[in-house]
Amino acid sequence: MSANSIDYDAEVGAKVRALRLSYTIKQTDLAARLGVQRAAVTRWEQGTRGLTVDMLLRIADTFGIPASRLLPDRHHEPAPLPTQFEQAAVVAPSLEESAITSITHLLRQQPELIIAVMQLLEQQTIAAENDSNS
Repeated sequence: MSANSIDYDAEVGAKVRALRLSYTIKQTDLAARLGVQRAAVTRWEQGTRGLTVDMLLRIADTFGIPASRLLPDRHHEPAPLPTQFEQAAVVAPSLEESAITSITHLLRQQPELIIAVMQLLEQQTIAAENDSNS
């Protein structure tokens, strides 16, 4: 195995790990979904074992992403420059879209906040019911 293939394996493994953690999925759960042993996921993430193309595609499908997102950045195709017409058509995301994106990112980083929000909503519902019954 050459030094370059080890670098590729480590980069792809780091991306698989980061993706798995962003969805707060355990190695054992990912392994079960893919039909492999947890140790295989560990080796991929550590870069000590490379992924087959088939497994790379299966992981991408599992997370609903293009397989290219798992490849090292230097292997991504650069985005074409927009034409003048496309530049004019580009619209900045709305405040609502930006807020939703920020909240989604935050909840992926701290899923415990979902439970806290649900508890708060439940308390508000109980308080509103008590007020209407008074």
